[in-house]
Amino acid sequence: MSISAVIYEPQNDFEQSFFVPIATESFFKECWQPAIEALGLQWTDLFSSGVDVEEEDIQSIIEELIQIKDWAVKNLTEEKRDKMFERITILQNKLPLAFQRKDAVVFIG
Repeated sequence: MSISAVIYEPQNDFEQSFFVPIATESFFKECWQPAIEALGLQWTDLFSSGVDVEEEDIQSIIEELIQIKDWAVKNLTEEKRDKMFERITILQNKLPLAFQRKDAVVFIG
């Protein structure tokens, strides 16, 4: 199983093809969860169980992702950190693009 971002009820080709892989469940538990717990984060803590994201939530999520990256620099091996950074960067870049229509909802889980 893996954690990814998709658009609920896609209404066009872009939305149907929107898919952002975030982490396998095992990598999330091993590398993301310790950061989330240490930092007391709220949004990213919901990724493993699943969460609906609206456009107004993007900034809060991106701020949490930045905190996770800062934590990872000090606490993960280079290989794991690089893997995490690659996925975080993709999510930071693509998540805002999902909201081409105001009522779009992205599911992360």
